[in-house]
Amino acid sequence: MKKFILTFCLAATAVLALNAESFTGNIVVNRNGQTYNSNVTVTVTQESNGLNTLVLQVPMFGTMTMTDVPAATVNGITVYSAERDVATALGTMHTTLMARTVNGMMAADVAIPAQNTTMWFNTVGNHFQLPNSDLEDWSSNYENEPNRWHGFKSAGGTFASTSAGIAKLGSSDDVRPGATGHSAVLKADSFFGIVANGTMTNGKLMAGSYSATSYDNHAEMNKANGTEDFYMPLYAKPDKFNVWLKYEQGKANADYRASVSVKTFDGTYYQEPYDTVNVVYTNLSGSIVGGQIAACDWTHFSFPFDYDSYAANGAATEAIFVTFSTNGEPGKGNANDAVYVDDMELVYLGNMTDLRYNGVTIEGWDPAVTAYSMEMAGEPNLDDFTATIEGASAVLTKSMEQNPDGSYRIALSVVSADLQNAACYIINVAAPAGKKGDVDGNGNVNISDVTSLINYLLSSNATGINLQNADVDSTGNINITDVTALINLLLKGNN
Repeated sequence: MKKFILTFCLAATAVLALNAESFTGNIVVNRNGQTYNSNVTVTVTQESNGLNTLVLQVPMFGTMTMTDVPAATVNGITVYSAERDVATALGTMHTTLMARTVNGMMAADVAIPAQNTTMWFNTVGNHFQLPNSDLEDWSSNYENEPNRWHGFKSAGGTFASTSAGIAKLGSSDDVRPGATGHSAVLKADSFFGIVANGTMTNGKLMAGSYSATSYDNHAEMNKANGTEDFYMPLYAKPDKFNVWLKYEQGKANADYRASVSVKTFDGTYYQEPYDTVNVVYTNLSGSIVGGQIAACDWTHFSFPFDYDSYAANGAATEAIFVTFSTNGEPGKGNANDAVYVDDMELVYLGNMTDLRYNGVTIEGWDPAVTAYSMEMAGEPNLDDFTATIEGASAVLTKSMEQNPDGSYRIALSVVSADLQNAACYIINVAAPAGKKGDVDGNGNVNISDVTSLINYLLSSNATGINLQNADVDSTGNINITDVTALINLLLKGNN
């Protein structure tokens, strides 16, 4: 049990909730190999002492309340990490929690080892993914186009009506291995001997010229157009773009390549292809590496994003522009070239590769090991702990709490931008040698320790307080009787 809010403190000052937020979503409970799903609500209340109370309604376990949970926030992501004995419908259970929130969404891992139980709570859904990424929704306003994805049926430009009858985009029941449903297939065609590449984009296609190589024929995206149908916002930097592709050539040619282009940018006007000699776009923040596809049967591709090459632009990442084509060069390829697309995914990493104390990797470091022990002469300083993490938008948070015996629990957590990937590393720091009554830990027992103890009881703020030394009467609780015991200690001259 943590020593934070005690009887004397509650009597002296009312503990008021400063802020409460509720999250409703699906929880998956795995208990002894059996899985249960339920829709539940998690409530987080910030108390006046700066700590938090989390209340979770769990099937079989009932209402679980975890109090005095510290939180740390970086780049809008807040992480709650704690380990407590929690009352449940099945009795008091030792429980670990790692919850994280961003923009009104929560993901949380809960474990009850004694019950062989793990829980996963998630309200994020597909917020950080591409809409209709599995290409199963074909309820588009445009004929034979998947919702939020476009071919020439929805094209603009002078020759839009002509192009709509040439290159084709449609639904196919030829899907990736292990899947059911539909994929999208884009097919090339020819018009008076000119190859029109099959294309699918989440932007808008423009058919502005009869010349296949004219930059008036392109895909574009621009937030200023004011239509959601041809614009796709992005809420964080992904690390990879995963997709299943199949590329069939109408006439075999080892030199031809289908293309995948994925760009992140600030949402202002951008098009592909464009005149790279005379036009420079400085609104790009990133791009996938690769994207040229040789003829293949169904293959799973994972393209990493490169942000470093675009860092000089200083562009924000607010939108994502994706285009597939039967050939990487306009007018190249053959009629009946076909690219099948299925199951796209944006991957956000959240991994820790090194953990250091005062610049030196901690002893026994292994990313698969999440608990470590250390000894220190005094109170730990979180700034002394640093880490190397993977993830373009991942964050590292740090929190610390003192246990009743004077030891410390330090939590260093890495969380991906979409909250789905996270790891929490715990460093248990042994209590320094104590001296009863030395509440402020300066090595002496005097009237200043009485002041420190009373201030702690009134505020529950344990900063600079040695809780082991503050338990003067050794009852395991810190309350008004410890003030009395400390005064008696000073009167007896035991300092």
